[in-house]
Amino acid sequence: MMNRVWIAGLAVLGGIFTACSDSKDVAGSSMETENSIAVNVQLADGSPAARMKVLVRPQAFLSGVDSAMDGEFNYVTDDDGTLELNLNSGDYVIEARGSEAKAATKLSYDEFDSNEVVISLDLKKPGSVSGQVALPDGVKSVSVGILGLDYKVETDSFGNFEFESLPAGDFDVVAFIYSDSSFTNEFGLEEHMERMMTFGRASAEIKSGKEDNVKLGDSSVFPEPEVPDTAKSFMFEDFENGADDWYVLHSEYGSGEITTEKAGKGRSGKAAHFVCQNDSLFGWTLMGRYLGDSIDMSALDSVVFWARAAFQEDTTKRTFVSFSFDVNVDSTSAGESGKSWRHMDVDTNWTRYVVRVDSMEAVDSNHTGGNLGWYAVRKTITNISIFGGTGGEFWIDDIEFFGMKKFKIKEDDED
Repeated sequence: MMNRVWIAGLAVLGGIFTACSDSKDVAGSSMETENSIAVNVQLADGSPAARMKVLVRPQAFLSGVDSAMDGEFNYVTDDDGTLELNLNSGDYVIEARGSEAKAATKLSYDEFDSNEVVISLDLKKPGSVSGQVALPDGVKSVSVGILGLDYKVETDSFGNFEFESLPAGDFDVVAFIYSDSSFTNEFGLEEHMERMMTFGRASAEIKSGKEDNVKLGDSSVFPEPEVPDTAKSFMFEDFENGADDWYVLHSEYGSGEITTEKAGKGRSGKAAHFVCQNDSLFGWTLMGRYLGDSIDMSALDSVVFWARAAFQEDTTKRTFVSFSFDVNVDSTSAGESGKSWRHMDVDTNWTRYVVRVDSMEAVDSNHTGGNLGWYAVRKTITNISIFGGTGGEFWIDDIEFFGMKKFKIKEDDED
């Protein structure tokens, strides 16, 4: 359900802040505090992080709502990687932000406590958070922020969003719409109004170099997938009986061929041999399998398959395949054609790849390549496809489904 929150001004959310001087001393009243907070920032190798940007925000800070604080509580460490903060009593988030490494910590501070406060921030590789907001009817997009951190993104029309670079820690993710407007009241006087509507809040565990996924809003929109077990898994295709059920499609000047041969390279049995050539970076060639009118894969947890690529003399060229769940509908259908995919780099050795449905590629506002996202296609999947990257030679084997029972594949009468 949609929660409505009315706020009278920025002071409601972060009124403990008032800028005082160029040295960035802070006071909430006329009395300055003599206590200070020492912050030490270190690089991954333990050396001082000199001239490193440090941001201080209230733990209730929400980027896009509390814009009046931007620039007033940004600091830079000295050549020894240290700085001194003078703050009023309150709950804060202190973040050290580098181009490739970040760190953050939460602080509950009492300015009248005589104990010395020393904070050490060790920079690490950032983590990421992606997810989806349940958008009510008529709402095309909302903002998503991280409480206490100065980051904000907009969702696409399906509610999908992604933060690509965040400091490690446990933080709350909030979806909202904020408006700031003026109007003339019944007495002819101009009044100022700020209004925020929230659409969901969830906790995210951000880990260095890893991704978390969250859902915000009406939980009925995001049913939890069934827990995968050995009773709910099956081999979708092992190519031991050939690849006659698979087809090849390509763009105007592309080409492709799929056969089966001995897997080799230490694997037994047969594998699909997929050779493809694309006309440009915007071209494509794929091997695909028709499933039927539509298959509901809401319970699917993951797809596992094996793949390897032929040797490439051009080492600057990325060699990858993309596994895709497709929805193909005709012009008379009320639905929308599109797909959800995952890109994976492939080398010359057989490698086992796991495609989890909660780690599919994020959706952009243009739905590039027809990517609608997993939650838009999961109930009406008609085909699965494997794209050959920007062209090359690949071997694919043992495609296995986890989290759902085996479904019956309808024969395509046109093939």
